[in-house]
Amino acid sequence: MVCPYCGGDMEQGALQSHYGIYWLPKPRKTGVPDLSGDAELLSRQDIRLITPPYIPAQRCTQCKKIIVEY
Repeated sequence: MVCPYCGGDMEQGALQSHYGIYWLPKPRKTGVPDLSGDAELLSRQDIRLITPPYIPAQRCTQCKKIIVEY
């Protein structure tokens, strides 16, 4: 994929976390976000619970941008 910001080549990969990856209107200072509030869980997890949650993503090492597919 070509970076939409600088035109450089993007590298395919993933963002991964042990606790999930969330969209929040503003970052929390502590703890895991509460999904009953305004947090949205974006990560995928292996159904066997072996692989920690992840989101497919592409990054541009030239302009330091990441495009996330959720």
